[in-house]
Amino acid sequence: MSNIENKPELLAPCGSMESLAAALRSGCDAVYIGGLSFSARQNAGNFSHEDILEAVGECHRRGVKIYQAINIAVFDSELEALAEEIKFACDAGIDGLIVQDRAVERIVRESCPDMPLHASTQMTLHFTDGILWAKEHDYKRVVLSRELDRETIRKLSELGVETEIFVHGALCMSVSGQCYLSAMIGSRSANRGLCAGACRLPFSSTGKPRDKYALSLKDLTLIEDAEELQNIGVSSLKIEGRMKRPEYVSAATGEFRAALSGEEYDYELLRSAFSRSGFTDGYYSGKRDATMFGARSYEDVTDMTASLTQIHEKYKSEYPRFRLSMRLSVKRGEPSILTATDGVETATFTGAIPQEAINRPLTTDAAVSQLGKLGGTLYRAGEITAEIDDELMLPLSELNSLRRQAVEHFDKIRQDRLTVIKDFTPASYLPEAPEKPKKPVSWWVSVEKLSQLE
Repeated sequence: MSNIENKPELLAPCGSMESLAAALRSGCDAVYIGGLSFSARQNAGNFSHEDILEAVGECHRRGVKIYQAINIAVFDSELEALAEEIKFACDAGIDGLIVQDRAVERIVRESCPDMPLHASTQMTLHFTDGILWAKEHDYKRVVLSRELDRETIRKLSELGVETEIFVHGALCMSVSGQCYLSAMIGSRSANRGLCAGACRLPFSSTGKPRDKYALSLKDLTLIEDAEELQNIGVSSLKIEGRMKRPEYVSAATGEFRAALSGEEYDYELLRSAFSRSGFTDGYYSGKRDATMFGARSYEDVTDMTASLTQIHEKYKSEYPRFRLSMRLSVKRGEPSILTATDGVETATFTGAIPQEAINRPLTTDAAVSQLGKLGGTLYRAGEITAEIDDELMLPLSELNSLRRQAVEHFDKIRQDRLTVIKDFTPASYLPEAPEKPKKPVSWWVSVEKLSQLE
């Protein structure tokens, strides 16, 4: 099942409600978030249950999907709390769960089989057998490892399960999901959502110079490959960065939206929003060399500071996602009628009865112009027509009211249609107590070499 016939979604990272607003106003097709628990980005702002409910509504009102990352390794003592978090996601109308631990898979299969599962990049699926395993276990999507080249991605995307690839953001020095450096150095496990980014510290094989960053890779960007990305077979193009500020989310989302739409994009704005001495496409292009390495420089920081205001201005306004076509009927002695469609639904709205004009009758041009004032909404004007009997007057405020009714109606009906509550069957997931040994163990001995054992 290749996705070549359907353009891939643009998936934006959201670590806070402000980042969510930045992503939505910059043109994303989907977002991914983390709750206050079980998220691989525990140091992001993340979303409370109240925030998640609001986020689902804001996304679905815009026709945007929202996925929740429940993607850490889970301890046995947390299984009951894990089940409660999954239940909440079902009740909230989350569109899919991004998971690493197969305990999540089991709970979903047994308690809420309608919830789609996405295999996290932490599962390290980057080969044919891994993708086929995910397909066999009914995963809807596989987030491929970051370390793959374009031809491997193309082949894996033909195996009958949706694929998602990273197109912008941080790269790990180790293979995705397999790094233990943070846990080794500072007891902060990446698989528990606490990666300290230890690879960003100065490292050198000789110990000198102290400013050698031998493990730090530049951030990825594939924006120059936007056209190819739409035809390579993947279902989702993912931007990394739930730990980043809203301006970064807006810049990355907005510039990729432009590139994917065939419009001019601002590479320098993308770089100034965040980079480590520039970008790399080394894995995707297969050019794996020293140019892939880079660290955050003083110039990178000052460039970002200088660009924040400019980027912030970009997401102050709503991103128009839908065409709204309208037909106005103003007849003598009858209530005014506005019929509107967003291309999916059609609805009719009734307004005031027009009055006989004393000075300035309502003209077709004036009515069309007033109805087309859709700034600040999710809509851009489609075909707008008006049939108005001669010498009638209808206040512009009445036209504004009809237009506002239409906008609010389509927002709500879309939100209600896309917010699908999944049934959750409660069950206990307390782990079974381990069997006690038949004979009590008197001693535990730790040995590190054969001579000690002897």
